[in-house]
Amino acid sequence: MILVGIDSIEIERIKKAMTNTRFLQRFFGKDEFLQLEKRNFKPESVAANFCAKEAFLKTFGKGLGDVELSKIQLLREAGGKPYLKVNNVDFLEKYSKINFSVSVTHTREVATVIVFAEVLEIGWIDRYKYG
Repeated sequence: MILVGIDSIEIERIKKAMTNTRFLQRFFGKDEFLQLEKRNFKPESVAANFCAKEAFLKTFGKGLGDVELSKIQLLREAGGKPYLKVNNVDFLEKYSKINFSVSVTHTREVATVIVFAEVLEIGWIDRYKYG
């Protein structure tokens, strides 16, 4: 089963949120924060990372209030390829195995992220529903 979530956000909106010193500490995980710090907290990078959290949640039909956003981190490999690191997200427990793919882009005004989730195996409780 393939699930898809997409989100876009205006970079100016994130610039305004970044004026609140708690914004970065509240919504971004430790590894994510360190990578953003290395990028000097560029608003387009921060916007893309925030956008990834919303796209991830939309992939599963969830909203911003359903999980602590710092548990969903958009990280980048040494070559720049983005990937998701997700820790202790309760609603994922029903899936036995799942792979994620993420695509990130931005202009001067907008950041957009698409998250693909490939569910390879669903826990026994949901086999009836999906299968």
